Amino acid sequence: MPEAIQLSRESINCLRDEAYVYLCRQSLELELASVEAQKVGVMATKPSFAMLASKKSKETFQASFNVVAAAEAGVRQNLALVDRLEHWLASKLQDDLNDYLALTNPEHQLFNQICTLVDRWQSAAAGLGEHAQAFARDNRAATRPGLTRTQSLHAIAILRSATAFLHSEATKIELIADEAARLGEGHLPPGTRLPKLPAFHPSTWVDRAILLPAPKCNAELEAAETEARGFCTGGKNELLIQAEQTRNASLRARQNHLEAYWRTLRTHALKHYVKPRDVAEVLADLTTRYLA
Repeated sequence: MPEAIQLSRESINCLRDEAYVYLCRQSLELELASVEAQKVGVMATKPSFAMLASKKSKETFQASFNVVAAAEAGVRQNLALVDRLEHWLASKLQDDLNDYLALTNPEHQLFNQICTLVDRWQSAAAGLGEHAQAFARDNRAATRPGLTRTQSLHAIAILRSATAFLHSEATKIELIADEAARLGEGHLPPGTRLPKLPAFHPSTWVDRAILLPAPKCNAELEAAETEARGFCTGGKNELLIQAEQTRNASLRARQNHLEAYWRTLRTHALKHYVKPRDVAEVLADLTTRYLA
């Protein structure tokens, strides 16, 4: 397959050796099943009443049991070695294939792009807390009793500016979420979209609110202040945590994609890179090269 040829020689060697380890595991698991069956057969010959059994029958049973127990121990020891080799090769190949696919595979790149967008979203959402706090502060200043007309107009102008900036920054964050959702469509499970921010008001809301009767105006401004402060004190952190669900979904999908590609490479390696070899020889060779 062309993709395998483009991999580095070191990665191809690891794929070849992993294929050998894969075959070793298959062979050893079959051998273990056979030994365990033999063990069951030997146990069936155990004298029922040891005190009454002849010395010869007891010795025969013990000798047979020792042989099969030693064989089982040997197979399990080799399987433990296979575990270690699989872990080492998997760790190496995981990094190599991740780097390779990040450069060559559009679907793998897509998952990386989603993770980058999650980073951008979280960074922008965390920074939004300062703007929400400024909005809440300016909101309260605009409703402070005893203001002169000039002071009131100045406070409202500042509030309008703070509202516009907060709404603008929140809109930018929503655009990041929309882009992540577009990339993830058909690739990520439903329900893993980046979370929605509170519906922060545009600046026209200020102009509409100040035309309301004083009680209603104050109620709207207080409600908006409460929402902004709630975002700063806890809501923001909750949304940041929820955003991790999108990242985790993307990472899982990327890993599934990598493993599917890996299985294809293993099939290729089993067909083209390996030849019949003794299990003990393979394990001795790979242990020397990777675990010594």
